[in-house]
Amino acid sequence: MKAMLKRMLLLLLCLAGGTLLALRLIPGELEQMRWEIAGMPESYPLEQKFRPILLLLLCYIPFLAALPYTLMDTMDRYVSRCYVSYFFLCTAILLLIYLLADFTDNMERFRTRFDDPVTQALHFYATQLPMFLYQVLPYTIMMGALWSLSKLSGSSELTGMMQSGRSLLRVCMPIFFFAGMAALAYGIFGFHWAPNGSLYRQVILKQEENAQQQAAPVIYRSEACARIWRIQNPASFSNPGLPMCNLVIEQFDRDNPGRLTAQYIAARAEWNKKTSTWTLYDVYTRHIVPTGQRPTDDSHDDVLICAFDEKPYQIIAPTQTNRIDAMGTSVLYELIKTGSGSVEDRYRYKTEWHVRLARIFSCLVLVLLAVPSAVTFQRRSPMKGIGIAVLLAALMLFLYRVFPSLGESGLIPAWVSAWIPNAIYFCIAIYLVRKNLAHRSFKEWMQTYLRHSS
Repeated sequence: MKAMLKRMLLLLLCLAGGTLLALRLIPGELEQMRWEIAGMPESYPLEQKFRPILLLLLCYIPFLAALPYTLMDTMDRYVSRCYVSYFFLCTAILLLIYLLADFTDNMERFRTRFDDPVTQALHFYATQLPMFLYQVLPYTIMMGALWSLSKLSGSSELTGMMQSGRSLLRVCMPIFFFAGMAALAYGIFGFHWAPNGSLYRQVILKQEENAQQQAAPVIYRSEACARIWRIQNPASFSNPGLPMCNLVIEQFDRDNPGRLTAQYIAARAEWNKKTSTWTLYDVYTRHIVPTGQRPTDDSHDDVLICAFDEKPYQIIAPTQTNRIDAMGTSVLYELIKTGSGSVEDRYRYKTEWHVRLARIFSCLVLVLLAVPSAVTFQRRSPMKGIGIAVLLAALMLFLYRVFPSLGESGLIPAWVSAWIPNAIYFCIAIYLVRKNLAHRSFKEWMQTYLRHSS
């Protein structure tokens, strides 16, 4: 009874923690969307509306993982605690090493560019945390499985568990479940927040000016609206709500994009997030008419409100980077759906979209690879198998460079280039299962699991 109360307390703590985290993060995400996405909230594309939903799911992943844990039997809970503890330990170690190395490289930048370097550094690394986790999670998921299974195997606990009548696959089911929860978090990070952290990183670290200096001039082309923005003094990426000064907005004919129809020459422009409108100050408006028609007089207004669809982040962000790893998955999907960019760009968008989906499942493939590498029923050290598994995991990085590059060049279909590494490593895992686990085939392994499950 006491143990059940402890498990229920854990469940309630996860629920309360997820609720508090959601109350903290969701309003900020909705506010960020109002700055980034064109139009009013009710007109947002469906793929963009997934952002707060996925963030809410991320907050409640600990609760969703703790719920089955309270219903597990003693053996499953023991295996679960063993895996989860080593997984968090591996993640914390790699994350700490990553943060310390990155902070050492950028410490001088923080000291010279910011008035309050400590606060700015903390804010900077808070935005980088999803990107760091996105890079290390596939390998810490596998390392947690390697470490926990080698411990259980080396102490003969795994043998005792199997002598109770459970197959190896059944014993490892809690590991696959919690690895799946971590893979789900990994996929959510990659949907928007890891690319956004990459974009923020490029902007902050490339800025040679400090916060008081003006940002570089920008030119932004909106193909959907047939408009070009030329801004001499734009707002900074970290403060997009500031006014943009000395700008020219050129409006083209949507049916004939080569024909200029209007020009707005303004001293200052401010964006109103509540009404999604731009207010131009001290603006001269020129109406361009086709040759042979009666020209329209130019006009001057002290204040002119325009319902332009563009938003500050749309105008500022593309000028900072054109790297595809800084684009959210929802943005990639919109670009693919609308057919934006050149043929080469479309190949890149499709390949990256499939790669992000495939890498979610690569987390589980690496766990499957870890099982025959760490488990041994003989009087030998599992270090050889663990070393081979770590080497294979490192080689997966190489494969995710080679095959996607073929997809980006159009030599093979995008989905094929993204899923080939998973297929290769799944075959390797099956081979190792057959070779290392008492020379049983994968089919026999599955039959044993199904027989004991029934």
